[in-house]
Amino acid sequence: MDTRAKRSGRGRAFWLWLTLIPLGLVLLALLTLAMFPWGSLRAMAEKKLSASLDRAVTIAAIERTDRFSLHPTLLVRGVRIPQAAWAGQGDLLHLETARVRFSALAVLLGEVRIEAVALDGMQVDLARDAAGRESWREGREERQRGGRPAIDTLTIANSTISYRDAKRDRSFTVGLSADIRRGLSLSGNGLIRGVPVAITASGGAIAGVKPDTPWPFRAEIAGRAVGMTATGQMDGPLDIGHLSASVTGHGDDLRLLDAIIEAGLPGTQPVTLKAKVRRDSPDWTVTGLTGRIGRSDIAGGATIRKRDGRTRIDGAIRANRFDFNDLSSDEGLRKGAALKARTGDRIVPPTAIDLKSVARTDGKLSFQVKQLLWPGSSPFRHLRGTLLLEQSLLTVDPLTLGLTRGRLDGRIVIDQRKGGPVFRVDLRLAQARLLDFFPATAIDGSLVGRIRLAGTGGTIRTAIGRSSGYIALVARDGTIPARTASLLGQDVGRGVTGDKEEMATLRCMVARLDVSGGVARANPVIVDTSRALTRVEGRISLADERLMLALTGAPKKKSLLRLDGTIPITGTIRHPAVHVPEKAKSVGGVLKMLGRAVAGKQGAVAQDADCGALAARALR
Repeated sequence: MDTRAKRSGRGRAFWLWLTLIPLGLVLLALLTLAMFPWGSLRAMAEKKLSASLDRAVTIAAIERTDRFSLHPTLLVRGVRIPQAAWAGQGDLLHLETARVRFSALAVLLGEVRIEAVALDGMQVDLARDAAGRESWREGREERQRGGRPAIDTLTIANSTISYRDAKRDRSFTVGLSADIRRGLSLSGNGLIRGVPVAITASGGAIAGVKPDTPWPFRAEIAGRAVGMTATGQMDGPLDIGHLSASVTGHGDDLRLLDAIIEAGLPGTQPVTLKAKVRRDSPDWTVTGLTGRIGRSDIAGGATIRKRDGRTRIDGAIRANRFDFNDLSSDEGLRKGAALKARTGDRIVPPTAIDLKSVARTDGKLSFQVKQLLWPGSSPFRHLRGTLLLEQSLLTVDPLTLGLTRGRLDGRIVIDQRKGGPVFRVDLRLAQARLLDFFPATAIDGSLVGRIRLAGTGGTIRTAIGRSSGYIALVARDGTIPARTASLLGQDVGRGVTGDKEEMATLRCMVARLDVSGGVARANPVIVDTSRALTRVEGRISLADERLMLALTGAPKKKSLLRLDGTIPITGTIRHPAVHVPEKAKSVGGVLKMLGRAVAGKQGAVAQDADCGALAARALR
């Protein structure tokens, strides 16, 4: 009996020791952790930070201010992170003192849990050069998805942040503070493209706040020429990677405002915008966008996603009223006027089409304009289409320009995947009227056409000036002033003496221009009316829009005064010059024409053209 009791006692003792030993080891580990001399890790911390940032980080001292705790507090003194070599002298960060309380158990489990941070005497100097290098990211890869800071309590005193950005031409210096009563605040001054602004920001107190507690904030850049405000909340304190906000902005032009938002936008007329934004780093969602640019209104929304060094923008933009001149700043309009003074009034615009600035941007954008605004008369009334940009290939397809009567449909392509831009345009004109394009001529008729051209160049004007393809226009079944019809047939008698109000029939006007190397050749160009048949031969230089044409007309009836030979047409497309021969202006010339009429020596009268066959050939 005693033997069995002894054996049973020894068994219980074995299991008791088997339980106590691991428990003791755990308690010993906790005791060691609670008393661990964290300050002895200073050299290791310096080494790891230096390797991460690729520069020699120094820490003057790390001291533990308590003796026994699983939530130790460290006093860190004299932290110095040198500035990137290209950014000049000084430090990226200099910190006099930091008191940090953290969870030692979390560290044991491989996590970092900061419970309280108190910073004093911190100076931060951030720099970005013209090429886009950022001193605070040099030596480490950019994180694509921002983590949520895990800090329960934060206080900051006697601290400043300076920022200088050569790429966007902006800079600022602000003071930064945070305490458990008033919260976080930031204020100072700066420059955006030489324009002075005041910068302020504020947020709720960070004192016993859990990382997933919504944190309200407000930030403002205030200036006469440019400004922006954002009011909203982050998903957690200082979680700039996850936030929702209402944003308003204004600028003397959109390029100024773009220096803040960095979307690659051009200079424009004065702009005001407002929108709702949501950020889930690295992505942004913009909804409820409304605003004005000059006299144009805009509305819409978009999503912006960043992946593998590329940005993708997908969205929709609409406008009730839109003026393309609003897409140029006052400086741009002055340059345009100066260019017009040097080169003359042109039809083809000098719009830049180089896609280098968006080489890392893709996306799809639908757009719609209910009313196009123009400085003068124009048949173009509304616009809609879809823009697709993929790997430096920009396609606008479908594209529809609504006319006073009719429409212009097709596609435009800018291809910069291999070298300089290649510009392609393929547009069809349908159900239009000739009178809407040339109201001063009083010539009307149904109008159809097609433009199909391709050329290289950094602007639309340059590309068209080097293009190949064809241009075709056909007008049929219309009317034309009888006097104009007679003069086109070189029937001077009826052209001068006819009734001003009388109208003739426009059977057809067919213009086929075959384009090669920027030179458009008539093949053919004819005007067939009930009074006469007119042919135009020659060429047009699309590079400078110069005309080198010759007109030959023949009346369909015998004429009292008929001008023989050809009539040169020079000048430009916008301002043609018709050169009437001197013999038609002089008394002697008129007498000769009368003599030929009396003697029956005028040329043969014209016959009706085969308008159907000519139109089909031109539009093939």
